[in-house]
Amino acid sequence: MIGSAAGVPAMNLAVPETDGPLVLTGEIEIVGADGAVLARHAETALCRCGQSATKPYCDGSHARVCFTDPGALGHFAGGVDQLATGPVRITLRPNASLGIAGPLELRSASGDAVIRLEKASLCRCGASKNKPFCDGSHKTIGFTA
Repeated sequence: MIGSAAGVPAMNLAVPETDGPLVLTGEIEIVGADGAVLARHAETALCRCGQSATKPYCDGSHARVCFTDPGALGHFAGGVDQLATGPVRITLRPNASLGIAGPLELRSASGDAVIRLEKASLCRCGASKNKPFCDGSHKTIGFTA
């Protein structure tokens, strides 16, 4: 766990980097569509452009394809005031979004906006008009992963 001191659990944090990946720190579980835990990380970078050859992980393809996104936080109505502790589970939905379940603080790349959430769908195809949240664009563009 990153950032824990004197037995206090670290917060799970996600930051959509400007023109880059979603960087996560904390207790992160990557989960398959069948619910099986595929990996556990204390820090990882997940693809947001939809072009990585190592999905769900970032391989730097965002630079090659000139992915642009300021790392701002789109509209989200399901925020919470206070987060529980424990891992955040990131489910890889086939040909679709990243399903988030568990305590997660989402911060804009500039650090000027914060959303605390316990359930959400995040874009991983690069086409959402409400990044970092999914708006269903993966269906229209034929995203596969």
